[in-house]
Amino acid sequence: MIDTYNIREAQAQLSALCQGDRQFVIANRNKPVFVAMPVMDYEALMETLDILADPGAFKSLLRAKNQRATYRKLNLADENFGL
Repeated sequence: MIDTYNIREAQAQLSALCQGDRQFVIANRNKPVFVAMPVMDYEALMETLDILADPGAFKSLLRAKNQRATYRKLNLADENFGL
């Protein structure tokens, strides 16, 4: 579960919150308005979205999930991972 802080709590503890390697939510009047996460988590999320946005890569993932494709090692040097 992700910790939630109201804006004043977050302001008072921001330095300490950012030292931790975890995600947290900032709320305004108990309504979530901001999500903070470590840069590595953000980069992984963006990379996943890029892969899922590529129709060819997405089709390959679906074929693999449905066991209709053989396993191929990803080529991390290739922009499309060799898919």
